[in-house]
Amino acid sequence: MPEESDMLELLELVKALTRKETPARIDVIASRMGRPMNEVRRLADTATVQGFACRTEGCIELTEAGEAAVRKHREEYVHRTHLHGTSLTGRMRRLIEGRVTDWHGHWRRHGFDDESLPSFYADIQNLQGRIEDTVSLADLRQGDKCTVVLALGGHGMVRRLAEMGLTPGTELKVVRSAPMHGPIEVSVRGVSLALGRGIARRVLVKPSTNGQPSTTV
Repeated sequence: MPEESDMLELLELVKALTRKETPARIDVIASRMGRPMNEVRRLADTATVQGFACRTEGCIELTEAGEAAVRKHREEYVHRTHLHGTSLTGRMRRLIEGRVTDWHGHWRRHGFDDESLPSFYADIQNLQGRIEDTVSLADLRQGDKCTVVLALGGHGMVRRLAEMGLTPGTELKVVRSAPMHGPIEVSVRGVSLALGRGIARRVLVKPSTNGQPSTTV
């Protein structure tokens, strides 16, 4: 049986290619995963048997169950990596929380509300590429460029960011990252903005490649 991580990587790649309106061919996925074609075929066959995907003319398409699996994976990844982090404190908090069964209710504990949750789920669903490619804006250094993916917070915070032009798909550049957890200055469409470190941690971005917005999957 394939590892769960391999299956999720396959489903994420199919989702990413579909979002780019590119056929999710076996050879393309094998190249992206760095795996032999026969291995990816077996993985695709397993995904089909499990109801996550269907095969059509050498390509893979996600089923409703596959879309749900990708959404759940992205949700869990954001929660684990960006809200709790990989530090000992973050791991302890996740241990204390235990297994999350009511995600809508749990997100409210992290500052989301009824107005912000729909846009959060829409941004998760519409993400270009893989969720593993995202980092927080606070992780970037001076001179780094990126594309905004989504914001993690309530309606008020999301609205304030939108008023500043920080919406999904927006390209920006880090002008200055102050030391000692100070504010981060970014340039958005030629306008400089200063963000507190706490807010910057809740803005997920996709770092650019060679100075250009990342379009890889």
